[in-house]
Amino acid sequence: MTRMVTALARHVPRLHRSGVVRRHAALLAIAALLASCEGGSGQSGSAFVFITVDGFSLASGSFTATVNSSIDTGTTTVACVTLRNNLKNPTVTAGTALDNVTIQSYTVTLTSVTGGRLPGPFVFGTAVLVPAGTVATGAINSTNNTATFPVILVPASAKLDPSVRPPNQLPIIAPAEITFRVHAGRGNSVQTDGAVTVVFETGQPDDTASCAGAAPTPTPVPTPTPT
Repeated sequence: MTRMVTALARHVPRLHRSGVVRRHAALLAIAALLASCEGGSGQSGSAFVFITVDGFSLASGSFTATVNSSIDTGTTTVACVTLRNNLKNPTVTAGTALDNVTIQSYTVTLTSVTGGRLPGPFVFGTAVLVPAGTVATGAINSTNNTATFPVILVPASAKLDPSVRPPNQLPIIAPAEITFRVHAGRGNSVQTDGAVTVVFETGQPDDTASCAGAAPTPTPVPTPTPT
């Protein structure tokens, strides 16, 4: 999907030569297309459970497809993510503590829809428990098997990167792919992916996130400077 959106975006300047406003509108439409892929997009691992991404939000109970990231503020751009722990065996009606999982780290990779380099990828360590929950008799879905917590999409230091500042034309629309690395209670490793669109802009405030009952914002794990 990201490759398709990038290819579409490269045609925008030729299709909309009448002005920046129309080009901006076209890019936002492309972002909306990408948003249809928002949420869980991949799963790997050999655990007894699988993890899915319900979605990203700025406030409890309302998922969003885009998050604004102001280059003026010098602050970190954060969103809330809701992960769901799913039992692979449909005949199991109650998970055990061994089916609980811990999110150990996540990686954020930004890709501009118009091409070009963006800062990152960024790796963050965390420790968030996602319980296995239970399945009632005759039900399909588990309950009490989610966790909502904050994730850093753009560190404050990344907003100083020349690739997201003038003279580059703003706003810059950047799909953010987030890969979560998970440790299951039985010792297996699990990995899952989700995506949300980041909009770098100037003259506007950062979107702020309120993740009710969430874990503290994680501490970044140092990574080598990209070349």
